[in-house]
Amino acid sequence: MSSMRKVFLRFLPFWLFLIFFKFGGNIHYTALPALGEMLFPIWLAGLIVALESFLQMALDIPAGRLLDRLGYVRLLKWGTFFFMIAALFLIYGLTPATYLASVVVSVLGWLFFTPGVNAYLLAHARPGEAGRFFSIRDSSNAFGVILGAGSIPFVLLLPVPDIGALTLMVLFVAFAFLIFAPADKVPEQPLHQTHPYHVRRQSARGMLEALRRLNPASTMLLAYNVAGATFYAVIWFVVPIVIIQQEHTSGILGLGLAIFDCAIMVLGYVMGTLADKRDKRVLVFFGLLLFGGCGVIVGLTFTWIFILFGFLAAVGDEMAGVSLWAWLHSLDREHAADGSIAGILTFSEDFGWTIGPAIAGVLFGLVGPAGTIVLGAVPILLVWAYYYLRVHKHFPYEIVYDLLPHRPQERRHKS
Repeated sequence: MSSMRKVFLRFLPFWLFLIFFKFGGNIHYTALPALGEMLFPIWLAGLIVALESFLQMALDIPAGRLLDRLGYVRLLKWGTFFFMIAALFLIYGLTPATYLASVVVSVLGWLFFTPGVNAYLLAHARPGEAGRFFSIRDSSNAFGVILGAGSIPFVLLLPVPDIGALTLMVLFVAFAFLIFAPADKVPEQPLHQTHPYHVRRQSARGMLEALRRLNPASTMLLAYNVAGATFYAVIWFVVPIVIIQQEHTSGILGLGLAIFDCAIMVLGYVMGTLADKRDKRVLVFFGLLLFGGCGVIVGLTFTWIFILFGFLAAVGDEMAGVSLWAWLHSLDREHAADGSIAGILTFSEDFGWTIGPAIAGVLFGLVGPAGTIVLGAVPILLVWAYYYLRVHKHFPYEIVYDLLPHRPQERRHKS
């Protein structure tokens, strides 16, 4: 049995958890802009959606430390439970109070998800397999998002209590699968430890030092997360509103939301294998260029061109993202602060998810939906330019990763 198949089967309950969590979370997050527009001015709806990610951003680093201290699977269970409560509020109907309560409580649902999943996989992945590990993660997430995005044109036609009930049921299935996921893998530690997670507590200084040791992969992941999350936040804010306003394009746009993750489903494993076997720096360079360039074209029209270039943008996103995570894993030999590092990286991602809806809510009325998406892709091109000027061109291609020190020097979607 191949190594990849063993990984897939051993962690099957965890991959199924990812699928159903993303399915339910995607329904909830995608419905927020459209539901918010029914209650508030569009600029205010953008700020409220941004508030969710802002609260997460403020809590990401403490969340990462809690994950290292209390356990990844345990806090993923608590996060899923809180998300079910957020869905429960919508069952009582759409009012400013239930809407705001659902937004705020969903913060606890998302808070431990991304850093918890990333830390869990960083801890379990063996050397040379990180790219494939994270490609299965992305494919599982993508399948869940496809289910959510593909159903959103129909979901938005349902009464709000039904939207809440559907979200609640899907998240309950996710919780059930998580119960059967393999336990956390704790690295070997000195015998004097008194708690299985005690030795993994990290000071703020220690976390920053860990990020410094993992440069340049860590710095690029921070910048990439901000830019990519901003772009997707703009997409997921603008498109559901356009679906409501332009019913004749709802089919194309519903598929358009799903196409980003269809690309990951189709090519995720290929990108993961490439990241494990080829020069990661080159893959990051071309991935960022493809992601940003096609992201700009995506905003030009809401026709089949949106679908085509959305697919290509997602290919570039996956190429860059998986390569950066695999690069980070190749530099991280100790895995003593996976939760803390994942928390900081998630902080950068949530920063993008915070500014994206806020910017989109303002730009929507100024330049329209197409112009808003075009401008949302510009930060990706800026990150690509930074990568080329400060990182990529300073590395000769003949350098191989076997030459990296074995002990390092002191060194996609919400929905």
